[in-house]
Amino acid sequence: MFDYEMLRLIWWVLLGVLLIGFALTDGFDLGVAALLPFVARSDAERRMVINTIGPTWEGNQVWFILGGGAIFAAWPFVYAASFSGFYLAMFVVLAALILRPVGFKYRSKRPDPAWRSRWDWALFVGGLVPALVFGVAVGNVLTGAPFRFDGDLRVFYDGRFLALFSPFALLAGVLSVAMLVLHGAAWLSIKVEHGPVHDRATAYGFTAGTLALLLFAVGGLMVAAMPGFEIVGTVDPAGASNPLHTTARIVTGGWLANFARHPWMAIAPALGFAGTALAMIGIYRQRGALAFGGSSAG
Repeated sequence: MFDYEMLRLIWWVLLGVLLIGFALTDGFDLGVAALLPFVARSDAERRMVINTIGPTWEGNQVWFILGGGAIFAAWPFVYAASFSGFYLAMFVVLAALILRPVGFKYRSKRPDPAWRSRWDWALFVGGLVPALVFGVAVGNVLTGAPFRFDGDLRVFYDGRFLALFSPFALLAGVLSVAMLVLHGAAWLSIKVEHGPVHDRATAYGFTAGTLALLLFAVGGLMVAAMPGFEIVGTVDPAGASNPLHTTARIVTGGWLANFARHPWMAIAPALGFAGTALAMIGIYRQRGALAFGGSSAG
């Protein structure tokens, strides 16, 4: 029914849909959790903020689980390299994500303010850390990671955990946090009535949007100047997905070469800037739907 090339394209589209769905849906959950200790001061305010994502967070993170399953099904080598070489980074993400259900379930078990405050900060960690590490992961995709395959396609990772947090990767991580905080603030601007929490959320959101625009521009300049990878030779679209069948070379500015070959791809960075700017306009004009739509596009 489908040839191999078409099946590969279908799986790429499927993986893209899953990861974008995760960013759009669980992204505002992570952003709201990262904002929780700052936009809500009293117990009642924090309970109100938690209630805005209480009905959605558990279903939204299914996108991430399905994305991991899609990688395992379609590209087992990518799955092997990621989950073995980046084991500690994955463990940090999963440990932070595990704090979320525990925090949601246990926060209200006791009326003690200190007890609830500790779980509120646990929810903060559960929102901030995954957002940071996901951005760091994208940064490492661009800078490259020291793993290799032997003749039997066994994966060997020669790097260290702390080496993943290079200056560019950290910039990408902070950018990820800024964009998801903006997304979470836009969500709160829709779900929370006008008042102190709403005002604090929009203030933090506007600051996060400003930081996101700045970091996105700086990151783009760094990508233009940094070495990128380019495949050498002809690739057989119907060939097996074997990394040993292709050779790559390092070219300065190589990551931007596809924009010259396929100008329509400029839609992505254009949305990064325009969507974020639109979200800030929506926050400034107190239009929650516009803010959320802009942050989603960004």
